[in-house]
Amino acid sequence: MAERRRYGWAFIDLAALGVNSARSYYTAFLRITLLPIACAAVLAFAVPGAGALQQYPPIVVAGIAVVWSVSRGHRRPWRSLIAPDLRIDVRRLLIGIGVEFALVGGQLALLHLLTGWPWRFALSQAWPLFVLTLCLIPLQAASEEALFRGYLTQALGRRIRSRCAIAIIVALLFGAMHLSAYGPLTVPYFFVLSLIYSLVSLRDDRLELAIGGHAAMNVSAHIAANTSLIGAGVIGGQPAVAMPFNAAAVVALAVHGAIYYGLTRLLVRLLCRPGAAT
Repeated sequence: MAERRRYGWAFIDLAALGVNSARSYYTAFLRITLLPIACAAVLAFAVPGAGALQQYPPIVVAGIAVVWSVSRGHRRPWRSLIAPDLRIDVRRLLIGIGVEFALVGGQLALLHLLTGWPWRFALSQAWPLFVLTLCLIPLQAASEEALFRGYLTQALGRRIRSRCAIAIIVALLFGAMHLSAYGPLTVPYFFVLSLIYSLVSLRDDRLELAIGGHAAMNVSAHIAANTSLIGAGVIGGQPAVAMPFNAAAVVALAVHGAIYYGLTRLLVRLLCRPGAAT
């Protein structure tokens, strides 16, 4: 029973595989902050007014900076950001994606049933930009997970030996990064979202479920925000840009997260072998 309560530490303590000097973290901090800023500045000059092209590439660059810092600065395998067995479990990725899309589909069906809104698909932006954004979103989600639930979680674990405290600090930083997204409830909303993904990843001792769910949620929100598929509400627990954002969205997200956690845990037990720690 005591061993069961140790979940999460096999993943957090992967930082011990590499160099953890102050210099390595300072250099990583500079890469992770300055490279995305430079990317955003170049995009703002080169493609002004292209929202998606200015929003997602800097986050992807931050993810690349994380991988670079882990491999070169900390001198440990970059897959240690993902799992103790240093491999990427495709089944877990597919479980995360599938469960999230299933939950979103259930929400859409319920919304259609209760409101009678017709099913339709009409783009509010050009097809090339829409498709390009869909391709960037999984990379953006993976980058955010590698940075927050991966690198920062493991770095904090070198000093803080409380999983709850680590998850709360990461959630506050995650909320701060999205500060201007939806108004006053942005930080509480993304705080809850981060806690959900921290719970999922630490309970599983690896990151694939969080990456898959995060990617599917963001894809769903992008489709909802840029088509007339629905009229109002919350998709995948995440409000689309044109939708009202209030406390109900935070409550819906918490319920959504609880269901996501339960279903992914069940499917992992049924379909995946336990990962072997290094």
